[in-house]
Amino acid sequence: MQNSKNIFSAVLGSLILSASLTPSISYAENSNNGPMSLAILGAIGSLGFACYEGKPPCVLGSQINTDKLTLSTDIGEDNSLKHERIAIGADWNQKVYEAKNWEVVGRWDLSFHHWHSDKKNIVNDSGYIIGLTPVFQYQLKNLSYTPFVEMGGGPHLLSDIHLENDYKSTQFQFGSIFGLGVKRGNLEVGYRYLHISNAGIEMPNPGTDIHNIHVGYHF
Repeated sequence: MQNSKNIFSAVLGSLILSASLTPSISYAENSNNGPMSLAILGAIGSLGFACYEGKPPCVLGSQINTDKLTLSTDIGEDNSLKHERIAIGADWNQKVYEAKNWEVVGRWDLSFHHWHSDKKNIVNDSGYIIGLTPVFQYQLKNLSYTPFVEMGGGPHLLSDIHLENDYKSTQFQFGSIFGLGVKRGNLEVGYRYLHISNAGIEMPNPGTDIHNIHVGYHF
């Protein structure tokens, strides 16, 4: 019990520290502040937790297990912007944390996104995004159906500096996720929120907030 309290304190401390270190300029304009904050702070806090534990993705050397891969797809939208994503993921060779009834596992996801818009008379109506994301999954153990919460964030590269009429300032962006889902056998399904912005590298910094249905297959 004491160990669990220590872990909880470490995660909470990471989130509080992340909030205090993240300048207000980094928050994207025109974004949903509630989900956006969960995605950004959850990603930073999870990375801080992994580094505190000395586990992937914070350690040097071989981090991935190429015998445990995940093929996943997301389909969703942000108002008039439609989004499709496909990714190949490789599990980390260690769990970030393990307790009696729950654990934190993760993988690297290399993703390819396509987006398009039905809006008329806009600057850019379609494009591509390439991303690399450490995905942390907090999940219960020893259940037929395994519920999980997932968080993560990493670099994303846009094919064009405009998304619809939004001028993104930089093609280099950060993509942060927050999701809820369930696993059964080799399959995982759930909801995944994706926030894309440049973390205040350059202004203006309009955010793109995409709500997705997520499906993954582990093999």
